[in-house]
Amino acid sequence: MIGGYRIKDDGVHGITVTEIEAGWSFYMQGDDAENFMSAWESAQGYGSSFGQFLRDHEYYTLFEVAS
Repeated sequence: MIGGYRIKDDGVHGITVTEIEAGWSFYMQGDDAENFMSAWESAQGYGSSFGQFLRDHEYYTLFEVAS
């Protein structure tokens, strides 16, 4: 859990990112998931919060209301 968000690593299947309060989430797999995690690791080195990282890289546009 990172600042109101949860990243669930589904192993070889991909990752699910959830915004806890609103219940929004998105799923990525393969190269997209690897690129996301690599970019997040780099952003942490620059002191970026997870929410800011999502906005800076426009990942927030992927969120959908969980059904």
